[in-house]
Amino acid sequence: MKRLSSIFAAALVTTAFAAPSFAASPDIYVVNFRNAQDTNSSRLDGELSTALAIAGVNAEEVVIDTSTAAKWEKGAHDAFDRDIVPVFNQWVGLPGFAAVVDANSKKVIGCVNSAFSASEMAEKIRQMASISQGAAYMSRASVTTKTTKCPTAHNVDPAGL
Repeated sequence: MKRLSSIFAAALVTTAFAAPSFAASPDIYVVNFRNAQDTNSSRLDGELSTALAIAGVNAEEVVIDTSTAAKWEKGAHDAFDRDIVPVFNQWVGLPGFAAVVDANSKKVIGCVNSAFSASEMAEKIRQMASISQGAAYMSRASVTTKTTKCPTAHNVDPAGL
């Protein structure tokens, strides 16, 4: 009996000090390029968190904020930690939109901006998450001028020219 209680106590101690379990990896990253002085960033911030909640997808928002040097550096570290540095490099310094990135392939699927309402943004994010999972989604024909096309690269490698 003494041996059994010792084994049980050891199991409890091991469990108590075990590394914390992390949530499942996201399917997509929603990379919010922002700056506090940009009005489009402010509008996007107000809609994006609501859109992510409505979308109900396995997504993680990554904020790339160039308002201060410290926030810029934090954004660079966050991009590095998620292995999306090329996405960071492409648009850092161009605020007011969010790029949706496949978390596995690290490829940009599309972008959303402040022209979308929270519900429209949620629908687009849901569609892009489906694409990242290889699932089909129902697309509705639309005549809107809103697009999920990403802006032209803000930062271009001069060696590549």
